[in-house]
Amino acid sequence: MTDHTTTDPATAAHSAAFEIAYETANAARRSLFSQAAAYTAHLVRQHLPEAASVIINAEARELHEVLDTNGEPMWHAPTSAGHDLPDSVVDAVDGILRDALPFGNPMRAARWREAPYGQPFRIVPLPEPVQPREVTPSGVMRITAPGGVTVKAMIAPGVGSFILGGIKNTREVKDRVRAATVNGGYTWPAGQVVVHVETGSDELAEGSQYDLAIAAAVLGAAGRFGIPDKTVLIGELGLNGQLRHVANVPDLIRTGQQAGHLNFLVPGVDYADARANGDGVTVLGPDSLATAISFLEEMTLS
Repeated sequence: MTDHTTTDPATAAHSAAFEIAYETANAARRSLFSQAAAYTAHLVRQHLPEAASVIINAEARELHEVLDTNGEPMWHAPTSAGHDLPDSVVDAVDGILRDALPFGNPMRAARWREAPYGQPFRIVPLPEPVQPREVTPSGVMRITAPGGVTVKAMIAPGVGSFILGGIKNTREVKDRVRAATVNGGYTWPAGQVVVHVETGSDELAEGSQYDLAIAAAVLGAAGRFGIPDKTVLIGELGLNGQLRHVANVPDLIRTGQQAGHLNFLVPGVDYADARANGDGVTVLGPDSLATAISFLEEMTLS
């Protein structure tokens, strides 16, 4: 993007707002294409379990061919004898393409490379099938967030949903956490995901600094890792899974230290400031949700 930096405050504010909107739109577009591929894989593999990729006509927005792991055709439009893919499935995939492709160039956003046939055909790798995991109401995780706040997550069987309470602006928080989790390389847990942010009072929590704790609590409740004792998670999540700056991190660490906490995960951009003002505690500075989870896994095993 072109840098339009200026000393004029109004222009700078508009430039910053545009940059944020641009980043958000790009992350949302990548997520859309990722989910389109996953949905297509689910539909196609019900009838062709060995399907590894599909070739689409990006101009006509239609499914053209289904390939196996060796790149050999298993089905091609309009029909393939012996390898039946119902018309209803083909129509459903075509519908996905018609809905998704207008939102951007898949060559850039999703890295769907050009097929050997040339333009306008694209190869869409199908993600590996996710093995279903039985989820029980006992999957509960508690994580400490800034300011003595506790985040409790539970996953129960049932229709997929995400219920979040105890915090203001729940819709924005849910959107950030879910998108960051998926774009960070994790599968959003099946079932009813219930998260409550407990402040210890009647006041609702407020702020994006709880994002990391909420996402980690969800993944922990899904059985991905345990949580080390006396550990506080601080960080806002971008839609792409990256951790963003949080204000007053040294103050948040001091408050946590006074409450007896010894380990702190903060956004990488805030690490230097936090480390310089965090005597007597362990401070880690992951730059993404995935890195934060890796740190937690290592801390649990050590």
